[in-house]
Amino acid sequence: MHPVLWRCADGTTFSTYAVLTALGYLSGIAWLRTQVRNMQGTPALFYSLVGTLLVAALSGGKLGFFLVEWRAFSGNPGLMLREWNTGWVFWSGFLLACLAGAFYQVWYNKTHRPRAYLPVADYFGTALALGHVFGRIGCWAEGCCHGRPTGLPWGYAVLESGSSVPPQLLGVLLHPTQLYEAFGEAVAAVLLIGWVLPRIRAGKYRYGTAFLGYMLYYSILRFLLEFLRGDDRGVLLSSALSPSQWISLGAGLAAAWALKSRGVIERDPKTRTIYADGKP
Repeated sequence: MHPVLWRCADGTTFSTYAVLTALGYLSGIAWLRTQVRNMQGTPALFYSLVGTLLVAALSGGKLGFFLVEWRAFSGNPGLMLREWNTGWVFWSGFLLACLAGAFYQVWYNKTHRPRAYLPVADYFGTALALGHVFGRIGCWAEGCCHGRPTGLPWGYAVLESGSSVPPQLLGVLLHPTQLYEAFGEAVAAVLLIGWVLPRIRAGKYRYGTAFLGYMLYYSILRFLLEFLRGDDRGVLLSSALSPSQWISLGAGLAAAWALKSRGVIERDPKTRTIYADGKP
């Protein structure tokens, strides 16, 4: 573990988690900026939408943690508000960002040329997969989201305190669940950027295939990895499944239903458009 990336002479520290998370956001935004033409958007549209989704994702990530750990939050809310190295829930940030994107589109369609939601979501979902790689590596450096004890040869052990690994697990080989997820997200990003998005642009796949496909893929990945997690996952409805697993089930089923009902293959690419007026 390497929770502190560097320490200044005055004692100020920069956590590895915070730096890598910021790098994840910046890498996703930087890649998106190169795709503005493919999204048939403008720089103004791009930056206003990025700002909206960024605020929603950060707020949702904290809100989800507060709901899962509401007892600790009610006991000392100030401490939890000041803690930025841990205490984030992916699914609540993702869902609030989707909701914010929908409200943004309602506003945009009333003030600009109306356009569809999914063609833009395809690219933002891909950027999320790309940025999440860095975020999960940051989790590994911090020690949060750690795995259960394992006897596998690639297990890792935290030998010193200072990370999010509890004292009873220090020196114990653990599943590197953070790196499992980082690898899974890297695979998703490569497939989306190298395979799915080019076929959407070529008119072979329908708009929304990248976004819904990523949502289904991540739901399955997260549901399975939760069984290997060793940190406190919270309880919702049943102690057998964590809150993230219940959300993964719902999100995965919704994405699978949408992909099946809409179809993936574009039947008539000449008539498709992202605009409500039917013009390209």
